[in-house]
Amino acid sequence: MPNAPIPALDELAKLHPADVADRLQRLPHAEAGALLHQLPDVTAAAALAEVEREKLPELLADFSIAQLARLFQQLPPDDAVDLLQHLPARRRREVLTALPPERAAEFKSLLRHPEDTAGGIMDNRFIALRDQMTVEAARELLRARAEQERREDVAYLYVTDEQERLVGIVSLRDLVFRRAERRIGEIMNRDVKFLRATDDQEQAARQFERYHYLGLPVLDDEDRLIGVVKASDALAIARREATEDMQLMVGLSGEERALTPWPRSVKRRVPWLCVNLVTAFGAASVVGLFEDTIARWTLLAVFMPIVAGMGGNAGAQTLTVIIRDLALGELSPGDGRRALVKEVTVGVMNGLIIGVIVGFAGFAWKGDPWLGLIIGCAMLLNLAAAGLSGVLVPYGLKACKVDPALASSIFVTTITDVAGFFFFLGLGALTLRWLA
Repeated sequence: MPNAPIPALDELAKLHPADVADRLQRLPHAEAGALLHQLPDVTAAAALAEVEREKLPELLADFSIAQLARLFQQLPPDDAVDLLQHLPARRRREVLTALPPERAAEFKSLLRHPEDTAGGIMDNRFIALRDQMTVEAARELLRARAEQERREDVAYLYVTDEQERLVGIVSLRDLVFRRAERRIGEIMNRDVKFLRATDDQEQAARQFERYHYLGLPVLDDEDRLIGVVKASDALAIARREATEDMQLMVGLSGEERALTPWPRSVKRRVPWLCVNLVTAFGAASVVGLFEDTIARWTLLAVFMPIVAGMGGNAGAQTLTVIIRDLALGELSPGDGRRALVKEVTVGVMNGLIIGVIVGFAGFAWKGDPWLGLIIGCAMLLNLAAAGLSGVLVPYGLKACKVDPALASSIFVTTITDVAGFFFFLGLGALTLRWLA
């Protein structure tokens, strides 16, 4: 694929940082690094904040410690810390040492939290009010902070007490339309949804999906307000987690993209392809058990891919539903049995319908009523097995403390292939024995 044309530097500096990052990612590493060094610090820093994770380490490696410190000062603390976490530990310490003490302390406070938690994705910039303030005083404070805050980040104003503990929340709408002499304590909402700094980032994303907030406050163990998670960050996390789950289901790393260098893609894909190869030999060994049956009734070989393919598709349907609900927290621990009964029931009903269709098709095609009966029964049994495995595989992985999305489709496909071949060829062997 040809590289996208790169505008002149002055034109590039006028683009949105995401567009600059997109152009950088399409360039060879040496060219992208050279271009970054020519851009103004503010543009280069904003573009780096938009670059895909796997590209960051090699791009950041091209900058000296002093240059990195200069770039990170151009970014909001949460974005700068995201970049810092892609540096080796030694360079990270050197960059923090090169920063002004106040800025370094701010970064260190964010780095204390693991990057996959609410504390790791929060923004530590927020506006805190006191409940005894008047609405007019709050407006004056907001105007005074206008130059320090990005306006699109100010969705809510948070009310704290003398110990910095969260006691309420005020929306900008209330601040605009309430009378100037009213007290903040009179108009604030005391029922505030919040996140703990230790909450998993996926849990944070689910909170946004459920309540549709523009931001959620983050509290420490002592209920002190320490930051805010924005809806835009939660959306990015949900998109990234969905991408990772989708890729993990088919044995990818969860971080691969269309333009990922091919050596890295090969390295990540080969292990799971080898696992798939081993499981394929398992399915082949089942077929090998019935060599004599296939030799005596060669028409069975024609229909084998149909039984296995339909089972694989049915298993993938069940697996997609279960993993999606597990990922979004919509299945509680007690729902597993209900889901299992439901999916097996769906498998049986689908098996009856598809079994009748394929049975009549087999009879009409080859004129053999026994063949139609066998393939119809095998289809029924395999679709029931597909529903069963589509629930048990992800739940089994979860019980083993493994991500349920991790290559689940490989295991489900193996089960449906093995079961399909065994049911179909086994029924064929029994039929031949009975007819003989």
